[in-house]
Amino acid sequence: MMKSCLTSSVLFLSTCAADAQDVRPNVAGEWANERGSSVTFVETDGVLSGYYNTRLGNPDPASRFPLTGFIEGDQVTFTVNFKGYGSLTSWTGQISEDEDGAYIRTLWHLTRDVLDAEEEADLWSSIIAGSANFRPVEPAIDAK
Repeated sequence: MMKSCLTSSVLFLSTCAADAQDVRPNVAGEWANERGSSVTFVETDGVLSGYYNTRLGNPDPASRFPLTGFIEGDQVTFTVNFKGYGSLTSWTGQISEDEDGAYIRTLWHLTRDVLDAEEEADLWSSIIAGSANFRPVEPAIDAK
């Protein structure tokens, strides 16, 4: 009896998880994080493209950096090449909702280029990590 209940529970949870994966939230459009940076997603069959605007570091705030990534169910991952600035960053997270609406909660890793001669001493300090939450940016309302 115990084995039968356990098997039924596992099958139920697997079915629920599979059903949840069939529903893909709409991430298309612009999302901004708490530090003023934004990401614009275009989604095609679970593959993300678009661009990232950063408000941090040395890049001009008007610069757009290409991104690539994936969405599976409510899971999201994307990577940005900050070409010309010597770093790559990847965000991985999940779409959730709270009293303020939908958001993407992520953890990120940034790696910066280290000169080959300095890698032995500096490689691990060249990788930093953090978190960011992205919320949809409401389109501007045309004033008439």
